[in-house]
Amino acid sequence: MRALNILHLRDTVEIGGPGKTILETFRAIDHVRFQLHLGVFVKHGDSRESPFMAEARRLGIPVHLVQGRHSYDPAMIEQVRRLVKALEIDIVHAHEVRSDVIAYLVACLHSVSIITTLHGWIGNRAKDRFLVRLDKRIIRGFDRVLAVSHQIEKDSLAAGVPREKLRLLHNAIVVERYQRSGDRGALSKVVGRTLDGPVIASIGRLSFEKGHADLIAALEIVKRRGKTASLVLIGDGPERQRLTRQVTALGLQEMVHFPGYIQEPQRLLEDIDLMVLPSHTEGLPNAALEALLMEVPVLATRVGGTPEVITDGETGRLVPPHSPESLATGILEFMAVPEDWKQMAIRGRDVVTRRFDFQARTRKLESIYAEVMQEVR
Repeated sequence: MRALNILHLRDTVEIGGPGKTILETFRAIDHVRFQLHLGVFVKHGDSRESPFMAEARRLGIPVHLVQGRHSYDPAMIEQVRRLVKALEIDIVHAHEVRSDVIAYLVACLHSVSIITTLHGWIGNRAKDRFLVRLDKRIIRGFDRVLAVSHQIEKDSLAAGVPREKLRLLHNAIVVERYQRSGDRGALSKVVGRTLDGPVIASIGRLSFEKGHADLIAALEIVKRRGKTASLVLIGDGPERQRLTRQVTALGLQEMVHFPGYIQEPQRLLEDIDLMVLPSHTEGLPNAALEALLMEVPVLATRVGGTPEVITDGETGRLVPPHSPESLATGILEFMAVPEDWKQMAIRGRDVVTRRFDFQARTRKLESIYAEVMQEVR
């Protein structure tokens, strides 16, 4: 019996949370039973290489470029259809709105099972909100819808996804890769200067829904109250220029640093005293899992699946979104009693180790693939 052929579709140039999940799945999956392929969308004229594609090729994942003149070029639908036919794909596994739409249309043209993992919906612009509405309609027709948090599971049911098609599949982490070594200084090297403590960091794409503007405003409140800290925003994205202007306007140039995208930020976690995740919306944040495994205290907003990782007052602190004042209060509390926060992080490490192990997640994903194919047969 041949291995099942799975085609993952992903719309990204950076690795990020969902991309990292795909790469780790390739490492952990049973290759006797499953053969993974990766389809990546690129525009004509854009680079044929990216950190995500380079890492996929390094791991030995077959990478297939899906090229178009724009994001929803019909030619890409036909390219994916041809891939599905030529590679004898059994399941197309989508990961965001564009790949959902294309997978759905390909399944209308060719007999293939389709699955999507819902990492969270982002509606920053009118176009984004239209696509979210479209996505919530078409996912009803998928063979399986995988939600990374209980909140997304609830949102999917509210969108009309049949209960029998819905599966909860939390994000997870390769626990054994996160061990403290005692070595410090990597973050200062990346930033290019010595960082005054405490060192606060936020890891994630610099996009509006990540709430970095709220965090910068919170730091200004902290400064006005007579405290100082270094804030490092690790990542890149469309909001970088606007955030830089905000830092300048608030006079925080000596306190806030933008090292850009870093492919493996976990090596920097030993230099971080507090991880802050100020998001307006989340699926289930990998950055929280990574921080807790490295015993870094976490201050986060109470959105999406974050409360499934952080129990307020037990494994970290949760505050309302869109509230610089609440973030500032949390930062000042951390500065006052850092030892208490460290104990929360230690408890958080135990929770992540028990509940968010990647091997267990992969075995569950394998069973979902198998049950979908059992229905086909």
